[in-house]
Amino acid sequence: MNRIGLKLVLVVFIYFLTPLSLFPQINRVPNLKLYDDEPLHFGFILAVNQMDFILKPKENIHQLYFKGTQIPEVDMKLTAIDSATVYGIEALPRLGFSVGIVGDKRIGEYFNLRLIPSLSFGSRELLYDTRVFTKSGDTLQRVLNQKINSTFVEFPFYLKYKSKRVHNFRAYVNTGIKYSFDLASQANKTEPNNYEPKLFRSDSYYMFSVGTDIYMNWFKFGVELSMSYGMRDMLLRENNLYTNSIESLRSKIFMLTFTFE
Repeated sequence: MNRIGLKLVLVVFIYFLTPLSLFPQINRVPNLKLYDDEPLHFGFILAVNQMDFILKPKENIHQLYFKGTQIPEVDMKLTAIDSATVYGIEALPRLGFSVGIVGDKRIGEYFNLRLIPSLSFGSRELLYDTRVFTKSGDTLQRVLNQKINSTFVEFPFYLKYKSKRVHNFRAYVNTGIKYSFDLASQANKTEPNNYEPKLFRSDSYYMFSVGTDIYMNWFKFGVELSMSYGMRDMLLRENNLYTNSIESLRSKIFMLTFTFE
């Protein structure tokens, strides 16, 4: 996560958590006293996400030369290109949002199983710092920007460990796995002269999160910060400058989630 995104998430997390943490000190009557004894309950989530990549460029990337159909000439708006090379690649995260439904199964005093089918919208960008060599002998620098949009259908499965309840509070940690399917994936499209980097449709993630449950009068409110790391190299190789300069491209997603149960 870049510094700006991290600061934004932390500021929002503290902003919402701090005033709520003072609430139990004012109201000394515990809310929803029998809530955690229920074997099954449901709810929903609203979340802000930040989608990003774990990017590994090819070793000695600047020594790789691309020619002919490997070069996106239309994107560069140049004619008479002889060859090109990539000097560096940077992944830029972008903010998005997620919504989902919570299904929670109590399996012990301090443990719950949670399934949260969700829909996440977001995007990421790849910046390619390139050097283009023309047939006339000129060398030109071009920074190529490729935006990748995603619409994920997600199925996260958690094991939730809760602390002992203190009045209207519980802290917790989650760990689990997530399967996702990208509805916006272009992997099955084979359009001529389409150099846009394409991602495979499906991926699996390791997940970890921390949060706090606050027991209100009529529902339980939660604030959670989570991290997801993809297991798969997601880039579809198409033998061009955009894909052959990358060794691996894995997803990582940060989320600030508000739960209502």
